[in-house]
Amino acid sequence: MRLLKAFVAVLAAALCASAQTMRLTAPVPSFAAPAMAIPAFAPAALQGLTPLLSPSIALSPALAAPAQAAFKLILPGNPAPAAPSAADAPDFEAGHYGAMFDGAAVGGPEGEKVSPRLVAAQEATLRLPLQAAVVRGAVERALPALRESVALGSWSGPHTTLDESCCGDAAPKLAALLRARGIPARLVEAEFHYYVILDLPEGQLVVDPTIRQFFGKKGAPRSVPAVFVGTIGELTNLFHHHAPAKTTRYDVHRIYFSEAETREEYLRKTIADIHLGGVRDLEPLRREMGLPPSAIPKAERPRLLVP
Repeated sequence: MRLLKAFVAVLAAALCASAQTMRLTAPVPSFAAPAMAIPAFAPAALQGLTPLLSPSIALSPALAAPAQAAFKLILPGNPAPAAPSAADAPDFEAGHYGAMFDGAAVGGPEGEKVSPRLVAAQEATLRLPLQAAVVRGAVERALPALRESVALGSWSGPHTTLDESCCGDAAPKLAALLRARGIPARLVEAEFHYYVILDLPEGQLVVDPTIRQFFGKKGAPRSVPAVFVGTIGELTNLFHHHAPAKTTRYDVHRIYFSEAETREEYLRKTIADIHLGGVRDLEPLRREMGLPPSAIPKAERPRLLVP
């Protein structure tokens, strides 16, 4: 009996030692490395989250994702996006956004008909909202120079503001500034209104620097933006939302798409005039484009002619 008890004690000690060795050498699950793979159809709010793991729970190889693999949102029906290269990335620091608008129509024949076109994609896409955000940023950056140029009064007299009916002056100037940043802006003349449009593969973006003229001009509600940037649907919603303040009897289609045609020659002439310089109201635009100041001829004093 004593021998049996001794044998059991020795065996128990050996088992304890083996278990201690296994506990010390077993790999400890990492908290920062593998992230749980989340299905592509999961809500966007769940994407990119790293689960909080208990020390006693390890991810199985089927659920673990490589630590270096960054999760990308893939919408149903869309191909997996290719890894962007440094050459393809837009140069946001320099303010040139051409890479964001690949496949967009720019230029074109003079007098090309313009009609409203809704989002062309069959499925949800993040590209058009991202492009709209880029355009809004570019407009915000260009707005001081545009206001200064319009206020110099070559169109409607000095101290003109964007709240007034100066679309024939403001729209081509804004389109020129946007094109200088690689944004494929097109100038449009409708029945009685000039504005800017971007004809993109996913849909159209309207840019209107004088939209407040339709809502009481300087008395327009503050919620009406100084420059509208958005889709045709967003433009229609804005007009419906501010219907009590609207001071024109025309609707969105009549204002923007009745007899609407592109004015490419007018825009190209505006761009050429900016680069040529020598005109006072174009100097703010030259400065915004990074061009040097140009020589502006001084106005001659009136002379009394004696016969």
